[in-house]
Amino acid sequence: MQFFYWNNGFEIGIPEIDVQHRGLVDLINALAAVIVEGGALPDAQALLGRLMEYAEVHFGGEERLMDTCPLDEEEKIRHREAHRRFVEKAQEILLRPDLMHTEVAEQVLEFLTTWLISHILHSDMKIAQAIAHKEPGITGDSQRFFEISPVERLLLGALTETERRFRLIADNASVLIWVSDATGKRGFFNRAWCDFVGVKEELAHKVDWTEFVHPDDRTAYQAKISALLIDLQPVETEYRLRNSNGSYHWLLERIRPRIDFNNVFLGLVSAATDISNIKQAEVLINQSSFDLEKQIAERTEQLELLMLMDPLTGVGNRRQLSRRLNEEVIRAHRYQRPLTVVFFDIDHFKRVNDTYGHAIGDVALVRVAESLGTGLRDCDLLCRFGGEEFIIVLPETRIDNAYIVAERMREDIARMSIPEIPGAITISAGLAELMMDESDEQLVVRCDKALYRAKETGRNRCCMDEPE
Repeated sequence: MQFFYWNNGFEIGIPEIDVQHRGLVDLINALAAVIVEGGALPDAQALLGRLMEYAEVHFGGEERLMDTCPLDEEEKIRHREAHRRFVEKAQEILLRPDLMHTEVAEQVLEFLTTWLISHILHSDMKIAQAIAHKEPGITGDSQRFFEISPVERLLLGALTETERRFRLIADNASVLIWVSDATGKRGFFNRAWCDFVGVKEELAHKVDWTEFVHPDDRTAYQAKISALLIDLQPVETEYRLRNSNGSYHWLLERIRPRIDFNNVFLGLVSAATDISNIKQAEVLINQSSFDLEKQIAERTEQLELLMLMDPLTGVGNRRQLSRRLNEEVIRAHRYQRPLTVVFFDIDHFKRVNDTYGHAIGDVALVRVAESLGTGLRDCDLLCRFGGEEFIIVLPETRIDNAYIVAERMREDIARMSIPEIPGAITISAGLAELMMDESDEQLVVRCDKALYRAKETGRNRCCMDEPE
């Protein structure tokens, strides 16, 4: 495809330079073709490399001509400086890894077009005028500010063609593109953007684009745009945009300031991609993570319960007793509340195991645990201390009341019938109430002493600790 069309009006009358100008136009056309047709970055860089070769030949020839013509010395300096700036910019472009991005390609083509206009019409035309012994420059003729020569008209038309070509590139892109001026007013929306929101391309610049942004995202999005107009740094943002069917889609939008090669801020250019599927995947992943964390928490809680539970009887184990008793002792001391512990032991349990076997002994342990747990309050704790031993922690309970409870439990078990075991199962109990500054270990030791006394005095009885 052709981006610019060569016309005799481009010629300044110096054959060598006119040929080189035509070479520049050919290079611009070749570069535009690579960009529009989706070529590779190395191809574009190769063309820019040829552009550098063009600069070396063309600028060298022009400067040799300037040295031999009656051109003002200051004008010669300006001309050489313009050559130098062009080379620097071309080298800068050559090194850009994002050369094939639409907004960057637009700037490159705009730069080349602007250079072609100023270079032919003003700089090189002055050389031609000087060689022809005409006055160089444009300041002597005020009509220049109001009239455009045929050559200028032709080249300005080519500049307009640059914009048309950019729109062609943008309209064939799958991403959503918009362009604003330096105030942030959007004057161009590509076909993908218009199709997405459901407006006609010719009416897009007249609609209020903010109405398509999700109400919850609108304020933050506009604030980001306002900040970008001041800071002029590329930004990346996510927001929701209303589709033509009325649903909102998440977009990932990259916005860049448009800076020409004279460092003048022209406005903003944006390219956005629909990331709704990615967002939906994130929601699913987050939900899955939440569900997994919930399952882990539940399993952890179950494991903790298992760690604190006696697997045979289903009551608390020694680990749970140690944790809860320590907490209850601390609370009782802090608030000066009563706390009593009861230590139970099944009488002659070794005889049961030896006579009927450990399986029947396990049945007896389960039945005893069930009986001890009957009638306990929610704040009370029943644990298997080990073997045939059980401990009950009774918060907010004086020892006298605890003795009544322990006696009831002892009597209930004595009346309990286990078909596999002829005769009664009995238990003995030792009780102790927490004393001032006493630890949980010390309290259990006193309970154990009371239990030992119950065993020594005949079993099947409850004994309270007798402080020394």
